[in-house]
Amino acid sequence: MGLTRRLLAAALVLGLGGASSPAASPIRALAGVRTWVVYYAAAPEAAAELARFDLVVLDPHGHPPFPLVKRHGSLVLTYVSLGEVNASHPEFAAISGEPWVLSANPSWPDARRLDVRAPGYERWLLDRVVPAALAGPVNGLFLDTADTALDLEQTDPRGFAGAARALERVLVEMKRRNPRALLMINGGLPVAERLPTVVDAVALESIWTDYDFKAKAYRVRPADEAESRALLLARVVALGLPVFTLEYTQADRGAPWPAELIRRSRARGFIPYVSTIGLDQVSAHTLAP
Repeated sequence: MGLTRRLLAAALVLGLGGASSPAASPIRALAGVRTWVVYYAAAPEAAAELARFDLVVLDPHGHPPFPLVKRHGSLVLTYVSLGEVNASHPEFAAISGEPWVLSANPSWPDARRLDVRAPGYERWLLDRVVPAALAGPVNGLFLDTADTALDLEQTDPRGFAGAARALERVLVEMKRRNPRALLMINGGLPVAERLPTVVDAVALESIWTDYDFKAKAYRVRPADEAESRALLLARVVALGLPVFTLEYTQADRGAPWPAELIRRSRARGFIPYVSTIGLDQVSAHTLAP
């Protein structure tokens, strides 16, 4: 086990052992991570490559064997969607008729948006989804689609008033119930800024790149837009939270472009990962010296 992995393990033992409330959360527990990967497939042969990263994000419903992924000391987070539920989710049939299960996400037609203010939503997420995702040798959760809930309130302030505050309450309760679980939120920056002792890290997709779902095409984000997104993350860095970036590019794009994306991210103090939009293959670009 390398020095970085030993330091991470020590930080987790010291920081997580006595935690009993959100205020005790070890918000620096991921500070030693230098590489990370997001992989939403289950090929067993991918485990060897995944084990080379400090931090691995996996689908709790289908993934390579945990022992093989963690054999060199990698931390593992499993995916949980906060603001949406996919039609392929094992729980979907049981909740599809609930009033808090809303219309589809236009970008992902198989995903239904959720009203995070509903008591039924909170019970379902905290009593069923989170415990299932944390089963096994898992170190925490990768919390996605927070922005869906925030966007609902922003676009329809009357219809979804209080969604942001409700999401915050859910996250506080999640941490209270699972004080040893690391929580990385993907997006949801306003929530992360208000909960720096609950959230352990922040991720953001597509700072310098973008993906056109209608055209199914990879894009380069305009420089002014990219700078605005990077500055938003700088506010999170100022709180002391580790920041992880996820950029998308086609698999056959030459190595210089991923290398440039990695350079830009690291220059800002972020931890980068570059992959294809499907996140179903392991990209080793960030493992290069």
